[in-house]
Amino acid sequence: MNEQLGRDVSKKAYGVAMILGLIALIIFGKIIMLQAFPKPEILEQGEQLAFSEKEILPARGQILSSDGSLLATSVPVYEMCFDAKAPIEKAALKSATDSIAQGIHKILGEKSEGFATYKKRIKSSKGTFNIIAKNIDYNQKKAILQLPFVKRGKYKSGFYFPSKQERKKPFGSLAARTIGLERDANKVGLELCYDEILKGKAGRQRVEKMAGGQWRPINDEYIVEPEPGMDIVATIDVHLQDVAHTALLRQLNETQADWGCAVVMEVETGYVRAIANLTYEPKTQTYLELLNNAVESTGEPGSTFKLMSMMAMFEESKLSLSDSVHIGMGVKTIDGLQVHDSHPGNDPNLFYTVKEVFQKSSNVGTAQLVQRIFKDKQQVYLDRLNSFGLGKPLGVELEREAKPRLAKEAKYKKNVWDGFSLYTTSYGYATSFTPLQILAFYNAVANKGTMVRPLFVQEIQKNGRTIEKKLPVVLNKKICSDATLNKCMEMMRGVAEDGGTVATVFKSSPYKIAGKTGTARVDYAQGAENLKYRASFVGFFPAENPKYSCIVVIHNPKNGAYYGGAVAAPVVKDLADKVYSTRMDFHEEKSVIDSVAVANALIPISKSGNSKDLQTVFSALNIPMKGDGTGEYVRTNAKHKEVEISNAPVENGKVPNVVGMGLQDALFLLEKQGLKVQIQGVGTVKRQSVPAGTPSKNQKYITIELS
Repeated sequence: MNEQLGRDVSKKAYGVAMILGLIALIIFGKIIMLQAFPKPEILEQGEQLAFSEKEILPARGQILSSDGSLLATSVPVYEMCFDAKAPIEKAALKSATDSIAQGIHKILGEKSEGFATYKKRIKSSKGTFNIIAKNIDYNQKKAILQLPFVKRGKYKSGFYFPSKQERKKPFGSLAARTIGLERDANKVGLELCYDEILKGKAGRQRVEKMAGGQWRPINDEYIVEPEPGMDIVATIDVHLQDVAHTALLRQLNETQADWGCAVVMEVETGYVRAIANLTYEPKTQTYLELLNNAVESTGEPGSTFKLMSMMAMFEESKLSLSDSVHIGMGVKTIDGLQVHDSHPGNDPNLFYTVKEVFQKSSNVGTAQLVQRIFKDKQQVYLDRLNSFGLGKPLGVELEREAKPRLAKEAKYKKNVWDGFSLYTTSYGYATSFTPLQILAFYNAVANKGTMVRPLFVQEIQKNGRTIEKKLPVVLNKKICSDATLNKCMEMMRGVAEDGGTVATVFKSSPYKIAGKTGTARVDYAQGAENLKYRASFVGFFPAENPKYSCIVVIHNPKNGAYYGGAVAAPVVKDLADKVYSTRMDFHEEKSVIDSVAVANALIPISKSGNSKDLQTVFSALNIPMKGDGTGEYVRTNAKHKEVEISNAPVENGKVPNVVGMGLQDALFLLEKQGLKVQIQGVGTVKRQSVPAGTPSKNQKYITIELS
């Protein structure tokens, strides 16, 4: 029986073996058939497993400042990775590990993670993707590729360097919120608004699969060439932006305010030359560019809105600047509303002219004037305000511009219009605007009545060539009559004159400014003891021929003063001083050398400068020197056979006359007086922006033009 069982088992085993052999023959035959007569669809499937197409991201375009400085650019950042499954010489790697780890640490610097960490990561690597080091720049990568064993290359050493593009801002936090953030989600600023232009078009490249699941390009050719993004030239002036940021930060630190913003705009074009937004961040206890408050934050403007009210009154009536209104002790009850002036007088018989009402920022005077003209036609008042373009957003390029709040109809409606709204609106309450919207209106007054949209980009470029130039966008060709504009200009100039709210701030300025202060109470619901204030100053300069407009808003100053004249105006002065001292178009050109004298002179024309240096040069050239120049610095005048010299006196505490000097002498004398010098051109000083003899303590900057 056992023998029979054994025979049965043997037969079954043979049967299974024959079946398996037959299956093997079929599989083998199938392989031969596939190789000899492959089907197209199977070949395509196999090729898809071994080959693929990879998306190649293009270089993102740059954001440049108005002078060509880089505000945002993309740079490659690398990781050093190791493929433990790559076919490498393990023994050679083991002996080189220490030197590789030491080399990485030395190249990446003392702040890197350390020799022991890199060594451990290399030795403990498993699989195909092991990160050894991060945040490696291009030069560091090149240096690491020269290390022992690593220099064998990716496929013989196992080390490879995947990269990604990282957005960098060379000027750090300057205008950071306006420039924006480039990220996969929630882009902001110009990075968002011009994303389609900046990001370019992705390309495609053929790649093949390698051991360990890695992919590599088959060759250097692209199926679709990646198209780099175009560059945008922002309107931002880096030097002016630096002043705006620094001046605003200093004032915020002094006042311990919640946030502040400063904007400088070119009157005719609407180009925003500087925009600083700083918000207090409790975690770091510093002010950072977290929100674009100039564009996104609305609030009751306070007395800066008096210009709009006065303009409506001038347009509707024959109100004159010399007309008067009773102010008394600075407190009046008008149709049941008690109105107060910030600085009440002590004369019950006090009267202000219309110009003085604006100049001294009287709420009592403004409310009485608006009552006089618009009490029985409040809808006309609102129609006038809306006709100026105040009720609509500006439509700026940046996202999240807040909508202004201005009533359209003079009909009772809770939180919109009531029996007091005519008066409270007249001096800046019951309405709401962003700082940029207020600035755009004041800029229109400076621009002879034409309101233009604030612009943040002036050009789009490709390979350094201008593709598109952004032209001014007119929002309202004429906001009011010329007669009204002239009255408004005179009132605004009065704010910085004797008796005005910022007279002391701009008293020593070599230029005239026109503007208006604003101090608005906020958070009434918190009770009188917890009131907050928003201080502002908005205006333009030079007042006689406006080139730039500016607004500064500081929210909730806590350290003492909170009025716009004391808190915001000093920041505007710093900005105006910088513009005045660095823009040659504010200064009359003066000729350096008489062209007739040059034509008649045979002696080489010499620069003025240090007396000893000039004597050494002329002595060596056998050129006689004549004149009364005995001081340390002299001026030269080339004659037919000699050089005439005269003293160039330098007084301590005053800006010296450096016209006609070389750069070295000019820099020495100006910096000795504590001035920061901006240089234009090469050669001899042709013009200086601050006149000689001006007290240097009143100046911070000066521009010299050489030719």
